[in-house]
Amino acid sequence: MAKDTYYLTTPLYYTNSTPHIGHAYSTIAADILARFKHVTGTGRVWFLTGTDEHAQKIADAAAAQGKTPKAFVDEIVERWKAQWRLLGIEFDQFIRTTDPEHEAAVQSIFETLRHRGDIVPGKYEGWYCRTDETFWVESKLIDGRCPNPECGRPVEWVSEDALFFKLSAYRDRLLEHFRAHPNWVRPQSAYNEMMAILEGGLEDLCVSRSSVEWAIPVPGDDTRTIYVWFDAICNYATAAGYPHDMARFETLWPADVHLIGKEIARFHTIIWPAILMGLGVPLPRLVFANGWITNEGLKISKSIKESIITGDEMVERFGVDGTRYLLFAQAQFGTDFSLSDEGMSRRYNADLANDLGNLVQRTLSMLARYRGGVVPQSSGVSTLAAGFESARDAVAAALGELDYRGALAAIWERVGALNLHVEKTKPWELAKRNEDARLSDVLYELCEGVRWIAALIYPFMPFSAAAMWSALGQRGVPGDRWETQLIWGTLPHGTTTTIPPPLFPRIEAQDAAS
Repeated sequence: MAKDTYYLTTPLYYTNSTPHIGHAYSTIAADILARFKHVTGTGRVWFLTGTDEHAQKIADAAAAQGKTPKAFVDEIVERWKAQWRLLGIEFDQFIRTTDPEHEAAVQSIFETLRHRGDIVPGKYEGWYCRTDETFWVESKLIDGRCPNPECGRPVEWVSEDALFFKLSAYRDRLLEHFRAHPNWVRPQSAYNEMMAILEGGLEDLCVSRSSVEWAIPVPGDDTRTIYVWFDAICNYATAAGYPHDMARFETLWPADVHLIGKEIARFHTIIWPAILMGLGVPLPRLVFANGWITNEGLKISKSIKESIITGDEMVERFGVDGTRYLLFAQAQFGTDFSLSDEGMSRRYNADLANDLGNLVQRTLSMLARYRGGVVPQSSGVSTLAAGFESARDAVAAALGELDYRGALAAIWERVGALNLHVEKTKPWELAKRNEDARLSDVLYELCEGVRWIAALIYPFMPFSAAAMWSALGQRGVPGDRWETQLIWGTLPHGTTTTIPPPLFPRIEAQDAAS
């Protein structure tokens, strides 16, 4: 079978803590892309997310609560799934690294690489960060601590007989791939950083531990477990069926995009591709590393408690769709950006309450007043059609490049055009002058424009889009499918509409203070 499905993934999230908005950022990005692909192209999409549940730090967290590691992660996983439901995230598959099928697949991958001579015995002596589950050479340490800015904790000296993946043997092939595919790692800053690592040379990777029990056992060895990062990054292939369901795997692989945080780019663009090369499996088409979110200057991280913003907090403040909009209207995807209550409140009121929410209410209220809520027949002449057709193409092109802010900007240009159309045509004055034909044309254009806006915002704001779509008397998923739905003038006249409750209630100044 041939690949026929758009396959996108998020990182696996550690289960030693509960989710915050930084975790949600990559996952909502995947949901937006999945929804976009569902309503365009072939419509065949597979969206994978999940949890990374092995590691000594997870066992330590479980022990601190008097629980077994499995009981601990079972409870935590439900919190992650609940958070994704809260944020309107609809994944197709949720993989856990404790799934028996995944564990068996990882052991098979490990054995295949060992049989091919890519995993060999050796002795590991060096510095290890238990929190990050990462080995570091001394030159990378910062004041004797883990160099990961999210961590910064003390490292420990480890000396043990181990098994090593011959990562250094793949350095030249990796360099060749990077040079032949300069856009396969994005943004450019991530690509440049990984190229610098490759050009500086690679060391072989220790892929076993003798002191970590809460992990997948090395096949045929009851004294060692598999390095948890090796276990975790294999999930993208094991979830797709490798190596036990190759028929399914061939419909999904290669992954079209891995969405990750920039702090784990090395694992996904150097170690993971080398493993795939060793297996003779094609590499992912794109790895996109999103930037970090800061809260009043502090990176949102579970290690900095005062920085944390949870999805629950944002949804309570701005609603589900408001939260999704604010995260992706703030900055170019792939760059760092800051959140503040003041800034988000201002944008929410301006873009959502004033521009979009007011547009929907005005349009459908005028239709109710002047035409009894029934879409009138139009003459077919429109000054807005070309702009909307251009916006449709611009949104599709932007999302094809994972330019979320660019897609929203193209949509909001049309929101602005509709609001301007109201002010220029003044339907209330047309009604006073009994210019019925012109009034019908204007009301039709406004309703048709709102229908298009509902379709275009659906990937970003599915609940608001559905409310707008339904208010316009439409059924099903908004804009499903763009090829047939987004043709100007296809809103049938005679359609009965309703006025929905306010989509984005304004946040008053006194409420905006935090």
